[in-house]
Amino acid sequence: MKHLSAVILLLAAFWACTPEEEKLTYDSSAFLRFSTDTVYFDTVFTTVNQDIKNITRRLKVYNDSKNALKIEHISLRKPTSPYTIYVNGKTSGEFESVRLLGKDSLLILVQVAINPKDTNQPFIVTDEITFLTNGNKQDVKLVAWGQDAHFLKDSVLACNTTWTNDKPYVIFNSVLVDTLCSLTIEPGAKIYSHLGSYVFVKGTIDVQGEANNRVLFSNDRLDLKNAPGQWGGIIFLPGSKANLIEYADIRNAEVGIYLGTPDDDTDPDLIIGNSTIENIGGNDKIAVNGGLVLPGYGLLAITSDLYAYNTLINNCAINTVGNYAGGNYRYEHCTFANFSYDFFREDPAAVFSDNLVINNDALLVSDIRVDLVNTIIWGNLRDEILLSNGGEAAFTLNMTNNLLKSTNAEFDMNNNILNKDPKFFDSREYQYILDTLSPAKDAGIDIGVATDHNGSPRDAQPDIGAFERIEN
Repeated sequence: MKHLSAVILLLAAFWACTPEEEKLTYDSSAFLRFSTDTVYFDTVFTTVNQDIKNITRRLKVYNDSKNALKIEHISLRKPTSPYTIYVNGKTSGEFESVRLLGKDSLLILVQVAINPKDTNQPFIVTDEITFLTNGNKQDVKLVAWGQDAHFLKDSVLACNTTWTNDKPYVIFNSVLVDTLCSLTIEPGAKIYSHLGSYVFVKGTIDVQGEANNRVLFSNDRLDLKNAPGQWGGIIFLPGSKANLIEYADIRNAEVGIYLGTPDDDTDPDLIIGNSTIENIGGNDKIAVNGGLVLPGYGLLAITSDLYAYNTLINNCAINTVGNYAGGNYRYEHCTFANFSYDFFREDPAAVFSDNLVINNDALLVSDIRVDLVNTIIWGNLRDEILLSNGGEAAFTLNMTNNLLKSTNAEFDMNNNILNKDPKFFDSREYQYILDTLSPAKDAGIDIGVATDHNGSPRDAQPDIGAFERIEN
């Protein structure tokens, strides 16, 4: 009897010394609390390609009681669920006797892997995580949209390939349009590329977007809406010519467009119109043509020929437009705007240069001609235009009816407007239409560009920039 009393006293002493948060409570009024009642996934591509990893979502489970709870059961409701849950670093369809201290929380990671359904339209995929604690059943819903896609990995495309808008195209480890071959992209097509993946073009690309059916180039992580550097970009290599990009949006890349197509004529190697390039940056240098290119150029052209109109380029880590080592460039009704919303930025929005330092500090120099008409170049730096004239090549610059951020008095001619805020509607939210009081309104010259970036008609006295102000 004395021994039993001693044991009871020891147990009582141990219980008295146990912190409150470690003492288990079996009170049925003690419920779990969750960070959300539904875990949502944005559209997730089906997992026909196992190289593309799943997106992970987090669910926090809270114990608001001062005492510990024993979660008797955590499980997915469906026995063959497309979802996977991780509890305390382990994965299983169900977990038992999970202890959660008082005033503490538990992190559950959720992934989803969706099987193809051979359908063009997105489809919903659901399940629930169920919890049983002190007789209380609680659940958190899991909801994802699945999307079948055309998957391409390390592909040299067949000549004269056409991409349609039936299902998205997902690129892993890059694709190549080979010499003398073409890729046609029809209106409404969506192209999503994995981290470090590029569209290389030695032949010709024809992007046939329409005002109400634009073509999209973006990253395959659809949960990252505005995140630079999530895929490589579009790279035009020597020999590529007669390229056309109409009504396209190029977003979240390391470099939007790299044009490196030197030749002996002045015909545009690329015509781009009614398009947007934005959110461009990254950390890793890009190997192109035997050299390394820093990420952060919206449109980088080297000794090439280009015509761009009604095109918006914004939010780039280096230049929105960089034309180096000569070439022939014409910009009509474009908006090049760069602010320091996502980057620490020292480089101007636009650089026009007849020279480029290449390997071993050698200098590549060639004649350059730039025609700039009805275009806005703006940003938060004091000077957003840099001219680099090495003096060893012809440098021709024609500028008419532009709105420019610059202290260069030589630009104060031909109806150019200097250092007057264009009054974008909301540049932080990517809205570069003009406010009704913008100095760019009705300040352009009619050059025959009848519609604007969005396909809206321009009036007889057009606005400067990619967008025509439409008054209600």
